[in-house]
Amino acid sequence: MADVDKILKLVAEGVLTPSEADEILSASEVDESRSTQRGTGRHLRIEVSEGGKKVVNLRVPMNIAGWASAFLPGLSDDHANRIRGAMASGERGPLLDINSNDGSRVLIVSE
Repeated sequence: MADVDKILKLVAEGVLTPSEADEILSASEVDESRSTQRGTGRHLRIEVSEGGKKVVNLRVPMNIAGWASAFLPGLSDDHANRIRGAMASGERGPLLDINSNDGSRVLIVSE
């Protein structure tokens, strides 16, 4: 917020017009939200393999993934809670990796 104070001071001194200050502040808000988003996972990658062959490779936005995790068949409550917790904390990387003896696999990664 120190930058806001500096910009307001420049407006008060007549160095910047209110319109110019508004443009600067709007641009800095966009940059700040982008840098915040880079630090947290914004998508879930869901990969499903059957018999060693990849049959699903899906990238889902986080806002949909949280809602959808409640409706995924075969997903235990513990796994769903793990995914939702990782989404809430912004954790990135593999969240769930389940392998079976027949070469089937479910991999969910926060990107």
